[in-house]
Amino acid sequence: MAKVRFVLIFYLLLFTSLAFAQEPTQPVRLELPFNRTENSVEVLALPDSSLLVYHKTSNAWNTKADFYFTKYNQKLEQVWTTSVDIPPSYDFVRHYTEMPYTYLIFTGDIPEEYIFTRTNSINGRTDVKKYKLDDIEAIHEFNVLQGNYFLIGHNRFSQKPLLLHLKPSEEKPKHLPSVYGEESTFSDMLADQENRRLDVVLSESNGRVSRLQVKSFNADGELLGNHFILQQNDKSLLNAEITPGDSAQKMLLGTYGTRDLRYTSGFFTKPVSAVYNTGDFYSIMQLKNFLKYMKPRREERTRAREAARLRAGKEPLYRFRILLHDLITTPTGYILAGEAYYPQYRNNSVSLPLERRQAFMQNTEGYKRTHAVAMGFDKKGNLLWDNTFPLKDVASMELVHTVEVARAPDGRVIMAYPDQEEIIYHIMQEDKFDDKEHKLKIMTYNENEKAQATEDPGIIKWYDNHFVAFGFQRIKPSGAEYRTVFYLNKISF
Repeated sequence: MAKVRFVLIFYLLLFTSLAFAQEPTQPVRLELPFNRTENSVEVLALPDSSLLVYHKTSNAWNTKADFYFTKYNQKLEQVWTTSVDIPPSYDFVRHYTEMPYTYLIFTGDIPEEYIFTRTNSINGRTDVKKYKLDDIEAIHEFNVLQGNYFLIGHNRFSQKPLLLHLKPSEEKPKHLPSVYGEESTFSDMLADQENRRLDVVLSESNGRVSRLQVKSFNADGELLGNHFILQQNDKSLLNAEITPGDSAQKMLLGTYGTRDLRYTSGFFTKPVSAVYNTGDFYSIMQLKNFLKYMKPRREERTRAREAARLRAGKEPLYRFRILLHDLITTPTGYILAGEAYYPQYRNNSVSLPLERRQAFMQNTEGYKRTHAVAMGFDKKGNLLWDNTFPLKDVASMELVHTVEVARAPDGRVIMAYPDQEEIIYHIMQEDKFDDKEHKLKIMTYNENEKAQATEDPGIIKWYDNHFVAFGFQRIKPSGAEYRTVFYLNKISF
């Protein structure tokens, strides 16, 4: 049986200490009797401040499995639970929530066959339906607009990007129109529920220059509008996130490059409906804190070197690749966050600095992060502030987000990622840079218990200034037998 206990009540008694008052608290913990061998688990935050936990329990041969959805409130108390009938070979791949429903996609042994579930967050009722998607190889993005599905993946045969629209009542999806070049990739997909439209940002390149294309569709997959976003010859628009709003208000916030389109030279903002040659551009050297992940002397030398190269009309030497996060909308504007990374190659025996690493014809073995950044903009796209979170020994085998980013109601930007039994976090107050490393140990039920091992740790933003950390743990109480659990700890910043 799952147990919920309130922990760290003593934090409420420590207001006399400023340090403790500023440290995140862990007011409640939930332990589920799961183990990594038999259970796979996904934790999903819902817009109504609840959690939806999906878990699959299977045998060692994966020939028998049970699938469950359980909803928990803000105190991690169970609201309802339901089971669904899905073949044991299927595994979770994507989800999306359009209240009151949460949709999950599962894939099995046959690549073109997918199962979609729709769960009502109010009562737990779940519908299950199987689809055959012949053309798509893998689903990379999934949005829902007024109950209709929009899917991004790669064409199974041409390997080019693919955008599909699927009505739940129909058996086959339809291909949505777009222009796909050899170097085309999807940069963003946003289901704008208020304006009843779905916007897709496509990055197109011929290897020498790059542009963005924005296509808008209604819930039935009908094309509402198409914009080609061009810029002057010395700047190529690489990737961008799109804002919600009507067509006249929509903006793009993203990255731009110059000669080498693999690397980011800076960031830009631009109205979607604007004419050619408009927009605001902010080079990396203009940003106050972007280089603060370096030691002070190294940052000083880098800035001096790049300023000299700029005066001489030369290209910069710095080499940054940026993985953008979903745009955060604030009451007064937007926050754009991203992770600076570089590929690690199988044959590299020496780790060169980011600015000097060259990409040879080698197989990528992972992606290492140097820092995460956040930038605040007003509604017109003017840069208000920027800040940086230095990342140490953070890497991923696939190019996925490793840091969770959220904005608290008081305006703080919170970044966090798991590291075994700890959460490494950073709190940004606009452009006030903090170079200290902040760690929070995941608390167990009692102080005399010890987490002997943590596997598959994770953390997601939940609601307001609250996150939830989770993972599998082996817990050893003092004088008692160990237990293996899947934990969920509420973390309040």
